[in-house]
Amino acid sequence: MDRKTIIFLLVSAAIFTDMMVYSLVIPVLPSYATSLGADELTIGVIFGVFSLALLIFSIPIGLLSDRTGRRPIMVTGMLTLAAATVVFALSSNIYVLIIARIIQGMSGAATWSAGLALLADTYGPEERGEKLGFALSVMSVGMLLGPVAGGLIYDNLGYVSTFVIPAIIASIIGVLFMIGKTSYPTIAKGEGTSYLKPIKKAPAVFLTCAAIIVIGAGTFGLVEPYMPVYLHDTFKATPTAIGLAFGFMSLLSAVTQPFAGKLYDRHGGRAIITAGLVASSVVIAVAMLMPTLALTAIVFALIGCTISFVLSPMMPMLSDLYGSGVSGGSQGFAYGVYNTLFSLGLALGPFLGGIAITTFSFPDTLYGHAVLLLATGVLCFAFIRAIRNDGSVVS
Repeated sequence: MDRKTIIFLLVSAAIFTDMMVYSLVIPVLPSYATSLGADELTIGVIFGVFSLALLIFSIPIGLLSDRTGRRPIMVTGMLTLAAATVVFALSSNIYVLIIARIIQGMSGAATWSAGLALLADTYGPEERGEKLGFALSVMSVGMLLGPVAGGLIYDNLGYVSTFVIPAIIASIIGVLFMIGKTSYPTIAKGEGTSYLKPIKKAPAVFLTCAAIIVIGAGTFGLVEPYMPVYLHDTFKATPTAIGLAFGFMSLLSAVTQPFAGKLYDRHGGRAIITAGLVASSVVIAVAMLMPTLALTAIVFALIGCTISFVLSPMMPMLSDLYGSGVSGGSQGFAYGVYNTLFSLGLALGPFLGGIAITTFSFPDTLYGHAVLLLATGVLCFAFIRAIRNDGSVVS
């Protein structure tokens, strides 16, 4: 295989494994933590510290990958993921579980910042969006299969095997990164000022991109914890029905993301992202008007499609803003920024959503979020035109 194909396959395998392990714990860890004496708050902490670590370490690790190269960061990320997963398997202490989850978040920051940057280094503007879209698609598949794989392995092989098997897979991927042709030149020392050039030259573009990522991720952060409650309370939906609705949403997302990235490669991001924001606004509002469980679930699942047109183009757009070339580019920093903003949205969605739902209601909260998405679409249409398709920024 040529170098590009090797890099694409290894990065995809790393992202898939990272997200599979992230979601693999869903059916297994709560009951195990409870057996160790954890209450609901402690279980929430165990799950939440992953996002916190991702939020804190994404930009520093992205900067480090710009200086040291992508390969050592990817090797370290995969081997660290393997180590953290083994700790999950062998731990008999709640606090050790929390530490393992923090380390897992750090490894995720490494995989996403350096892995996406490596893809941006490898592919030019004519195909970068499509390849990054495939990476997001792999992420969706990993999240979809993780709970299924976790449940099956746990039921048939036990708790320890549930974590040891993915740890072995992560170790193998780390070794392949070590021996494979996956290195690229790093930024020369003294070029750190390039990190701020796009922000200084077109602050409105950067701030608009940041708002879009946070609000797009916040959409998932809002619906994932509260939509199941709404479906159960309103339509008496079973866990199976709720799981199918979210599974269909993930499937639509996985199918749509490469297509959205390819559209960005050909036409730029202004129209695509604006359309995605407006469509997401309509879908969320219409879902609250549906009279039956089936119709509500089907319309709700379309969010997986519409938000893909919002978030998939944002990655190549940030890559264009921070420099498309290998020499002097800041791809690690760019995807560290993306991960940080995405994590911030995921964290703010449940928090602000919970406050709004308590004050008003879930439907009213979603109507308000629909208005926010629509307003963000207007901002996108007004300011995203300031970036050309070749990555240069209009002053």
